[in-house]
Amino acid sequence: MIKKLFFGTFSLAFNIVLYVILILFAIRLVTYAYGFSYEVFGNTVMNAESEEVIPIQINEGASTKEVGDLLEKRDLVKYSEAFVLHTQFSKYKGAIKPGNYELSPSMNMDEILAVITGMDDEAEQY
Repeated sequence: MIKKLFFGTFSLAFNIVLYVILILFAIRLVTYAYGFSYEVFGNTVMNAESEEVIPIQINEGASTKEVGDLLEKRDLVKYSEAFVLHTQFSKYKGAIKPGNYELSPSMNMDEILAVITGMDDEAEQY
């Protein structure tokens, strides 16, 4: 009798803990997915108040993924994968040009893409 009661209570406690862990995992997953999709489809900046200018060099034949990795490494975008997807869904798809550019964390992805594709009248290439 006591054994049955113990295992029944243990089983109930285990199920409750398991469901709580699954719910927390689901919340975390949804939060990450929302943040990532906001980076892809929103036009966010890393630091709106930044006046820092960061020089980057894009080499001939660099893929969008390589450019995204470079921008993420230099803290110009949050996720390189989001940059790649944002580029694929924009008018800048396949238009990234090699060269040396001056970018800022206060620029959003479209502004960065306008500069590195040469589709920005104010693009400063040095």
